[in-house]
Amino acid sequence: MKSCKKNFKNASNKSKPRPNPNNALIVKKTHTHDRTSKTLVAANGRATLSRRIRRCSPCKSSSFPADAALGLDTDYTDGLKRLVGRSCGFWSYRLAAENLEEFCGIRLSHTLVGDLAQKTADEIAGKLPDRLDIRNDFQVAQGEVEFTLDGKCINTRDKDGKPEWREMKVGLVSKRRCGESATPTEWDSRELPEFSIASAFAAIENKEKFQERCQAESRRLGVSEVTSALGDGAAWIGNIVFQVFGQTAECLDIYHALEHVSACGKTLYGHGRPFTDWLDRMRLVLLSEGFAGMDRELSLLLADDLHPSGRVAVKSLHKYLEKNRQRLHYFERLSAGRAIGSGQVEGACKNLVGRRLKQTGACWRVDRANRLAVICALLYANQWKTYWKNSP
Repeated sequence: MKSCKKNFKNASNKSKPRPNPNNALIVKKTHTHDRTSKTLVAANGRATLSRRIRRCSPCKSSSFPADAALGLDTDYTDGLKRLVGRSCGFWSYRLAAENLEEFCGIRLSHTLVGDLAQKTADEIAGKLPDRLDIRNDFQVAQGEVEFTLDGKCINTRDKDGKPEWREMKVGLVSKRRCGESATPTEWDSRELPEFSIASAFAAIENKEKFQERCQAESRRLGVSEVTSALGDGAAWIGNIVFQVFGQTAECLDIYHALEHVSACGKTLYGHGRPFTDWLDRMRLVLLSEGFAGMDRELSLLLADDLHPSGRVAVKSLHKYLEKNRQRLHYFERLSAGRAIGSGQVEGACKNLVGRRLKQTGACWRVDRANRLAVICALLYANQWKTYWKNSP
């Protein structure tokens, strides 16, 4: 008791500081406190640890010195974070919590599961730029580098809590070997090789911010140039491709191009055999001759006595194709065995964004949606196991 009073008197006596010759480091004395318990949630369930902790008398803080060295300075292990993150990448927070209890016997509230997934996503985003193993895997993979961009709208809430639809931009950098040479008539029946490796990323942000994200992703993977860039012809996609990689071989997704051709044909011929015959012929012209052939055919149509609505439709299609005339080299790409469709990134939009972030009733805060997109992108690109296998 006398010792405690003496320690308290020395700690509270600020008018008489202890001499500190040569600015020597003063180490505060600690004493062992009573035995306490700590509950740790791991991938195989909860574990309760019992040990003596050290308490600092002046600041009243307590700790177990070996916690940091043993990886016990948190309430949740990396194994649990891995399970929670993967679960939330596919299921809603509530369903993820139910499945964790059903499959692993781990009982956590859906609120805690969501917060833990968000924290895990932040940790992943912070570590990915320094992961040389993922960069090296991309560098040694075989194939040409493709870069594709697209976007998908999801339901979000603004700062005032009002719902609004925001576009989540999605990017995909991949490597794929060229396939066999194909003719324009074989464009939809040929089989291209699967990509040998891919890296995906997504976020709700303006064009300038997403362009910075694309640049950071290219630096992370060590990609300075791409063989081809595919997209749906949106202006923001072309601008980002040029700003990040400079002049490159861009390609307008063939399905988007044919959608515009089909819309024009329906205005001219309606539905039926005349429309299908015209569409088949225009498809072959587009795939064989690109803009030059379409310019010739559309000019011939404009020379005829068209209905005003048909004339508007033809002019609109001509303007769209002329704007993308340098992206219509389908014949050359088919001959070289390269892709002419942006199905990869559209698949990413459907599976990376749509499957998780567009679930029934989902309405996101932008920052939370962006964090979860980090997990979804890692899962979509098949880099989840690689990340956790070598995670520091």
